[in-house]
Amino acid sequence: MAPIIQQLVEAIYSEPRAGRLMPVRIELGPDLFRQFQRDHREAMAAMLPEAGDVYPGSLAGVPVVEIATPGAVLVRLDGGRVGLTLPE
Repeated sequence: MAPIIQQLVEAIYSEPRAGRLMPVRIELGPDLFRQFQRDHREAMAAMLPEAGDVYPGSLAGVPVVEIATPGAVLVRLDGGRVGLTLPE
């Protein structure tokens, strides 16, 4: 699994482990979002070659969206925002 995918999955599942609900979304700046899409497509193709070009819009049931500003943010149900450190 690609490092960005691993780190996003860990960030998502760390929320319920800490007693919080699953996040409502992950926001990624343009470079990270493109990397996420590329890595997600490669992982899906390796697992399900017949799936073709799947649009990677979520991970572990959490929407992953592109934002204009650089960086990565986990958005909680209460509106709280947690900055994430991801490989670029």
